[in-house]
Amino acid sequence: MTIESITDSLKTEIKRQLGFHAFLLPQKAVNNTAHIDLLFQAMEGSGDGCEKLTFSADYRTAGTHAKWLTETIKMSRRISRMNESDTPYMPFECEGVKFRAYWKRSGKPGWVYPSEDESSMSAEYVIPYLVEIDIPTRLITED
Repeated sequence: MTIESITDSLKTEIKRQLGFHAFLLPQKAVNNTAHIDLLFQAMEGSGDGCEKLTFSADYRTAGTHAKWLTETIKMSRRISRMNESDTPYMPFECEGVKFRAYWKRSGKPGWVYPSEDESSMSAEYVIPYLVEIDIPTRLITED
């Protein structure tokens, strides 16, 4: 099992369970619809024969009307509810192995204003998270 296959499975589950696309950076989203930007942070030992794969995961969206605001709130609540439920993680599967992606808020939500040459939209609303996945070391291949 490769880290790439685990990351692809995580992106698939973000789409299936949360309802929006995930992009593994540094590639750039091609539109301003609600999405998750995943950026690798670390892969380090966490004891007991496991390694912890960590991504920053920014929920991003841009818009200017009441329908956009309603959708932004509704979709951001999907992530928040994971932390409030009896199962405070997003389950997903890769090559028949079950994993848990733990989402932790890593900062305050807010508006990000791009430079003039980056976007025609005036701002994006961003909620920063960290996503941590424990992976048994024996499952990881270098392929």
